[in-house]
Amino acid sequence: MNKQVIKIESFNPYESRFPKRKLITRDTLILIKYLRTEGYDVIVTPEDATPVEILYRKGFAELFADPLNVALFGIPITVFTTIVANQIQKFIDKFGDKAKANITNVNITVDNSTNVYNCHGKSQSKKNQIQFVEKKKKLKDGFQTSFKIISPNSKYPTPIFLEHKPKIVGWCLLHVDDKGLKAEGILTDKLIKKRVAQNRLNGMSVTGIAKKTECSICSQSYTECNHIAGNFYDEIECFNTIVKTDFVEASIVKDPINKECLVNFR
Repeated sequence: MNKQVIKIESFNPYESRFPKRKLITRDTLILIKYLRTEGYDVIVTPEDATPVEILYRKGFAELFADPLNVALFGIPITVFTTIVANQIQKFIDKFGDKAKANITNVNITVDNSTNVYNCHGKSQSKKNQIQFVEKKKKLKDGFQTSFKIISPNSKYPTPIFLEHKPKIVGWCLLHVDDKGLKAEGILTDKLIKKRVAQNRLNGMSVTGIAKKTECSICSQSYTECNHIAGNFYDEIECFNTIVKTDFVEASIVKDPINKECLVNFR
């Protein structure tokens, strides 16, 4: 294969509830945009007609929070890791100490080699490779089990998790009004309820799947263009407008990036 190709594997931890969706996180999409502007042919696998959709977590920042598989063809790993390192640094500069770069969550292979590397270009041990696969399975299995649980209150059908992990601590109704996105619900976990009441755990974050998006610069789908939200183009800031979305879950988090994403506990 002479063409410089990068294949990035989609990952849908919510397969049991939202099947047949080709999902990538916002930060993975930004990485893809950077790679495309550098002239690389980026393919999101599986290679089928399923559209690429963005998995976003509002009010939460964790780079490579989900396991990411990358395959390089005809590209030195040092070139790729340099681009990733630059993205990680921008992420840390933006979010400071709250930023979490999960380097161990990224597996990189080069030209169909059996060797696997991390974002530093260092070989991953067999143990790390096994843990990578196990983490993906554990996430899928955990959410599959959680989504089988029925809410005790039909008014609040959407589960509330703890830190976006498959541990249900309550139930809510997610809706959008003229003031923005809101989650109204109940907490069912006594320990979490106590921590929220004590103001020790009061952040809120919402996971959604952006089915249809629009770039404010070019009016194309945000997944298909190379503009990046927050960057300026001819002195005009880029915004990504989510036109259609599926809400997946809400989460109680300790450290919300958006200080206004808080739990109002009564």
